[in-house]
Amino acid sequence: MAEIKHRIQIHSSPSELYRALTDRDGLSRWWTPMVETDSREGSIAQFRFGDGEHGPDMEIRELAEDRCVAWQCVDGPWKGHDFRFQIRPEEGDVVLLFEHSGWEDTSEFYMHCNAKWGFFLGVSLKGYLETGKGQPHPDEPDL
Repeated sequence: MAEIKHRIQIHSSPSELYRALTDRDGLSRWWTPMVETDSREGSIAQFRFGDGEHGPDMEIRELAEDRCVAWQCVDGPWKGHDFRFQIRPEEGDVVLLFEHSGWEDTSEFYMHCNAKWGFFLGVSLKGYLETGKGQPHPDEPDL
């Protein structure tokens, strides 16, 4: 199976990154403003894109404060896929290690999602935490 992996160094703290990955306000500022979550293990976070009718529903599988967030997609285009956000302090910054696993192959959809994750994590999330301004959907570029 193929995986999407990204390593992003961010001038921020583990607690600020953790909040950006777990609370509705944080998620809406870098990924999509159409998000519903109560940020509890076992609960379902809903993310919507485009017309607001489509997007993944993620079961929150793990919340280790300031260290790790893990989801499993239970409905939507990535059903059965796993997502892991590892948070590590490094030299006054924080490093995000991201994995999106469950891909059967490296199809065009895989390549598209790899590029989109690179943008949303490496540009939008990083920008949000470093400057206060992310580029959530629908403000992302066409890739």
